[in-house]
Amino acid sequence: MTDGSPAAGSRPRRAFALIVLAAAALTFVVIVASAYMRHAQAGLSCTAWPECYARVATGPRDEAQASGVPTARIAHRLAATLVTGAIALALLLAWMQRPAWRREGRLVATALLIVAALAVLGIATPGARLPAVVLGNLLGGYLLLAVLAAAGAAALDPAPAPARARTLALAALAVAFAQATLGGLIGAQYAALTCPGLTDCGAWSWREFATGGSWSPLRAPVASGGHYVAAAGAAGLHVLHRVGALAVAALALGVAVTLWRTRPRFAPVLVVAVGIAAGLGIAAAATGPTLGRVVLHNAAAALLIALLAVAAGHSRR
Repeated sequence: MTDGSPAAGSRPRRAFALIVLAAAALTFVVIVASAYMRHAQAGLSCTAWPECYARVATGPRDEAQASGVPTARIAHRLAATLVTGAIALALLLAWMQRPAWRREGRLVATALLIVAALAVLGIATPGARLPAVVLGNLLGGYLLLAVLAAAGAAALDPAPAPARARTLALAALAVAFAQATLGGLIGAQYAALTCPGLTDCGAWSWREFATGGSWSPLRAPVASGGHYVAAAGAAGLHVLHRVGALAVAALALGVAVTLWRTRPRFAPVLVVAVGIAAGLGIAAAATGPTLGRVVLHNAAAALLIALLAVAAGHSRR
């Protein structure tokens, strides 16, 4: 335990922050690698595009049809292993500094629980087609990144920021996770091609969307003619996702404006992150999804969630 003086606690705190930030960076690698494998195995940007999209795999070799999947899998497993070790080490440091680091300890303990849950879920992931499994991995990864980012902000112990920023950041995080859920369902339900343009989603209705079941994490994709077929009204997922993007952008920009005076370096970074995520999403919707654009969009979403979690952590002692 420290003696309570700034000098006594500064070195352990810096070490803790470094370890937590390393864990967050590794979690980002896990998220990107997972996104690459998920979308590549679905056939996004496959050679015979779009006929090969959503094709039912006939074996392990067929599932790894896109180049780079084995490399992404190795990176995913290695980064996930290192994340676990880094979190365990951070938890040990927080325990040694108790009770002064009570909040930091709670955050890294939560991170360790999320890692354990993801490890259990990972047993069911290979070959799983149920959207609930996909969403569990996707949202779990984002949640782990958010918790680690908040822990890093708490370790740095910045000066208090306006309480309004924390409220806006938490609201933006909630909407961002809803956005991630919709995006995950679009991929898990093989609905990437149901909206061929930014404003063109073809002929569909909200009734079709409600009864088609594409919104349900428990609806397994249905195969027909060797391909998985999107449910009727699945275009509604795209519409909701695009409307939600406006809400996330508005809330995140509100956070940036609120923090502009107290965090003059952080606020512009948040604005740029919003612009990148929005730009990649618009590009994918306007010109058609490609593996590169979709994976980068996932990465930008992860970065935005991390920054919003940092903003929430900065706004509270």
